[in-house]
Amino acid sequence: MNIMKKISFFSIVLLSLLQLSTSAQGITQITSFGSNPGALNMYDYVPSGLSGKVPLVLALHGCTENATSYAQQSGWNKLALLHGFCVVYAEQTSANNSSDCFNWFDTTQIERNKGEALSIIQMVSYMKAHYNIDTTRIYVTGLSAGGAMTAVMMAVYPDVFKAGAVMAGIPYWAATNSTMALYIMDGFVVNKYTPAQWAQLVKKQFPGYTGAYPRLAVFQGTADAVVDTDNTTQLIDQWTELNHAHQSIDSTYNSFQGNANVQQTIYNDSSKNPAVYHYKITGMGHAIAVDTGSCPRQGGAAATYSIEEKGFHSTYWAAQFFGLIPNPYAITGAISVSVSATGEVYSVPNTTGSTYTWTVPAGATIASGQGTNSITVNFGAHSGDVSVTENETGGCKNDPAILYVTVGSTTGIETVASPEGKMYYSEQENSIHTNNISAEALRNLHIYNLIGQDVTPAYLVNGTTLGLNKKLTNGIYIISLQGTAKRYTGKIAVY
Repeated sequence: MNIMKKISFFSIVLLSLLQLSTSAQGITQITSFGSNPGALNMYDYVPSGLSGKVPLVLALHGCTENATSYAQQSGWNKLALLHGFCVVYAEQTSANNSSDCFNWFDTTQIERNKGEALSIIQMVSYMKAHYNIDTTRIYVTGLSAGGAMTAVMMAVYPDVFKAGAVMAGIPYWAATNSTMALYIMDGFVVNKYTPAQWAQLVKKQFPGYTGAYPRLAVFQGTADAVVDTDNTTQLIDQWTELNHAHQSIDSTYNSFQGNANVQQTIYNDSSKNPAVYHYKITGMGHAIAVDTGSCPRQGGAAATYSIEEKGFHSTYWAAQFFGLIPNPYAITGAISVSVSATGEVYSVPNTTGSTYTWTVPAGATIASGQGTNSITVNFGAHSGDVSVTENETGGCKNDPAILYVTVGSTTGIETVASPEGKMYYSEQENSIHTNNISAEALRNLHIYNLIGQDVTPAYLVNGTTLGLNKKLTNGIYIISLQGTAKRYTGKIAVY
C-alpha cells in the first residue's frame, strides 16, 4: 500500500460526508495572516456581540477532512456562539499532503518556529492582533492527524496554549518520518520511552521555558482500528510527566454522565490538582463522539469520523475541560442567613416542562419545592453552595447554577483570618496567593460577588498560588477555599 495513502490514517475517504458550504458554516477564510511557511489555510468563526476579552480555540481537522467539514462535524461554532469565544480552523492542503493530513511526523514541520507549526501560531497571532483575545485562555484541539498536531502545538508553544484536547492522536515526536508513523499508528513500539524520556522530547523544543505546560484531555474509542490505543497510553505518560502528575490513575468515573460506554479517568499533579483527563469510549472506532441535537450539551454532525454517542458530545466536554462553559443563569435568594434560619426561598427562571434538581449545604434541608424552579430551605449551621441543575422536557440537561450562602453572618462576608491559613489577591498577576492552606482546599476555590454568583474559575499555578481565568472588575468579592476538615474564607476589594 502507498505509504502516504496509509498515512491518511486518520483516513478512509469521507465519501458519505455531505459538506456544508463555508458560508453555511459561518467560517471565514483569512488569506493574509503572516509569512505562512507551512502553506496552510486559515478560517475563523467570530460570533457577533462579543464583548470584553474572549477565549480562543484552535481546531485541527483529520486526514481527508477540511476546515468546513470539521466545523460541521465537531460543533465548535455552536458552543462559541452560546458561550462567547472565537474559533480558528487551520486547514491542510493537498499540495502539502495528498490526503490532507497535517504532517505531524515531518520534523521540518513540527519544531518551534518552523513549518506548519509556525503557520498555525501565526493564525493565533492574527486573532490576537484583530480581536480582543484573552491571551491566558487560548486552547487547541484536533482529531487524528489534527490530534497529533494538537500535541505538537502544546509541546512547542507551551507559552501560548493553556490546555489541549486530543481526539485519537499521537504523542509529540513519536515519529520522525512516514515509515515510523505507520508503525506508531499500528501500535508497534518504535522507541520504548519512559515518561521522563517522552517529556524530554517536548522540553528540548523550548529549553529556556520554565513555565507550566498545558493540561491535556484525551478522547479515544476502544475500537479504533486506525490509531492504536497504545498511543493514548503514551500521550498520558508524556503529559503527566510534563505536568508533574501521577503516572497512575487518581480518580475513575464509570458510566460518565450516565453513559455506560464512557469512562473518565483523572491524573492529578503533585498538588492533587487534575492535570490529565482520559475519556475512554467503549466500542467507538476512529472518530470524535458527537451527540446530535439542539440541547446545550449536544452538537456536531454524524459522519465517517464523527460517530453518534448519545449522551456524550466530546466537543462539549473538551470545552468544559477548557473552562469555557459558564453557569446558565443566576439563583436568586439570600446570600447571608442566620444559623438555623427557616423559610429561605431560592429560585431560578422557570421553563415550562423542566424539572430542577437542587442541592443545599450540609445540615440544611429542602422544606418544599424539590423538582421545581423554586425551593424553600431550612438551614443548619454550615455555609455552602445552593445549586440547581435543570432537566428540560425534551431531555436536555443544563449545567448547574451555584449560589454561595453564608450562614451566621449579618454582612454576607464571613472572614477567616488566622495564622495557619492566609490568602491575598494580586491584581497585577490576577492570582490568589495563599499561606499554610491545604492542597485539598486549594482545589476547591470559589470567588463570589456580593450577590453570591461564582464569578470565575481558577487553576493551580503552584502549591500556594491560584490563577484566575477572568480578570476581576472593580468591586468586593468573597474568596472561599473548602477542604474536608476546614474552610477558609475571606474578602477582597478590587479598585
